[in-house]
Amino acid sequence: MARVLASSWVIVSLVPGACFLVPTNSRAALHSAGRRQLGQGYRDQQPSSRQPRNTAAGRREVVRAMFSGIVEEMGSVASLVKNDKVKLWDGSEGAGVELTVKANTVLEGATEGCSIAVNGVCLTVTSFNDDEFKVGLAPETLRRSNLEDLRAGDGVNLERALPVDGRNSGHFVQGHVDNVGTILSMEADEDSLVVKVEVPQDLIRYIAPKGFIAVDGTSLTVCEVNNQECWFTFMLVAYTQQHVVIPKKSKGDKVNLEVDVLGKYIERSLSSVLDRLGALEDWREWAGGA
Repeated sequence: MARVLASSWVIVSLVPGACFLVPTNSRAALHSAGRRQLGQGYRDQQPSSRQPRNTAAGRREVVRAMFSGIVEEMGSVASLVKNDKVKLWDGSEGAGVELTVKANTVLEGATEGCSIAVNGVCLTVTSFNDDEFKVGLAPETLRRSNLEDLRAGDGVNLERALPVDGRNSGHFVQGHVDNVGTILSMEADEDSLVVKVEVPQDLIRYIAPKGFIAVDGTSLTVCEVNNQECWFTFMLVAYTQQHVVIPKKSKGDKVNLEVDVLGKYIERSLSSVLDRLGALEDWREWAGGA
């Protein structure tokens, strides 16, 4: 819902229990017309609150976090190969890329079809034994991540999917990597390691100081952000340095990045509201103001 507050703000409720103040510079015209038009427009675009949450539409409203960004172990790459005889759904064969990883902890309770995050990428286990598992890499996965650069012996961060009632000691990590970043520098600060990463321009707006970000599947707190030069920094404490692969990398190496998904949902929800506010302001100017 949305309603006008005083003369220059609108309260916008995007989800139950979450409200945002949006500046409008509104006067009498917005008070009289905006409340009805903005409120009705928002209701027109939203599912009914009476809709059962166990329907398909209801389930799509829920943000599903599969991982926490708390790395369980560092595995090592056994092989990354192209397989020209991958069985497809219709019984035919196609070409694909398969990654085999040596591991221990994440194989506890593993089943074919379960999800394991490899350097922050959610992947489906196709086969496994006592000390390694195999996953297939889709073309989109190879385009978006650094997995195609892996070689036998390289270390990788591993995390199993969270149980429904599991504790989340990191943040909501889907395992859907947005893009790769490039390490610009790695500098010691007492017992911590400060890492600066350059990111694609279309991702920098989702990265905020003291916000969350997943780097190679590791849940980290952002320190500094430079929007103009498109870089951010994070700090690894001594314990984390010993349990993730990032300190083993060098300047110029690529890291997988997944920004906080909540920021994306807020931006997407606000976009329609801000467009409608813009239309109301245009209408106010056309009507001569007040």
